[in-house]
Amino acid sequence: MAQLHCNFFSYSLGYGVDFTLLLPSFSPCDMDRKDGRTHAIPGKYPILYLLHGHGNDYMSWNRFTCIERYAEERRIAVVTFSVGNKGYMNAAYGENYYDFVEKELPEFLKANFPISDRPEDTYIAGASMGGYGALAHAFGHPESYRAVGAFSPATAWRHDPSYNEATVDRLGHEMPEMMDLYETLDQDLKDGKKLPDIFCCMGERDFLLESGERFRQYLEEKQVAHRYDLLPEYEHEWAIWEKELPEFLDWLPRTDLYAGMEKHKM
Repeated sequence: MAQLHCNFFSYSLGYGVDFTLLLPSFSPCDMDRKDGRTHAIPGKYPILYLLHGHGNDYMSWNRFTCIERYAEERRIAVVTFSVGNKGYMNAAYGENYYDFVEKELPEFLKANFPISDRPEDTYIAGASMGGYGALAHAFGHPESYRAVGAFSPATAWRHDPSYNEATVDRLGHEMPEMMDLYETLDQDLKDGKKLPDIFCCMGERDFLLESGERFRQYLEEKQVAHRYDLLPEYEHEWAIWEKELPEFLDWLPRTDLYAGMEKHKM
């Protein structure tokens, strides 16, 4: 697996951005092959945009899970990047994180790396705030993604009666306007849009369980196909996200060149 740490100037944000890109490649598990040792690839890779949660950054998934091994085994590229605590929405002072995720980052990746430009090969997922961000992008632009993964997602922004309408945080920083997932999904259904496949998971001891269950019930009421894993004993923690990550990757609907070419487990 090639792990690339990159920095480029973002026109959506107005400053340099760090990201990590995992690219399947010739690796130690290939050393027993007697032929075909090459760095050449037969085609472009499917891509997973993997979003971090509140208080985390672009290295969190790489540090706290085995995403690099999982991606190598399943022959899928994975990109991680930082958005601070802005919820993957456009924020103040030109920090247009929604635009960055939806347009600029895919544009940069496809122009510079062997990444597929087919929506059928494009996936988005995240944990907590990142789960919200993944759903916001999947519902906001369903034509861009084949599937979405929401790990213990924060789904109640703006929809929940307890939503705080404050426009600044406790430090006085202007907060982005958050998308109402329910309203956006409702509009998608009214417009007859084809939704990405939906994967959700939640721990039974998670402090977001009530809003997660409400979201699940809404999907069922609207007859939106989805997978929802409810795991006993787990809280809002990396332990459940690490456990569910390979489940999500194996669940992904894939039609790319590498589908079914899973490597032996290392």
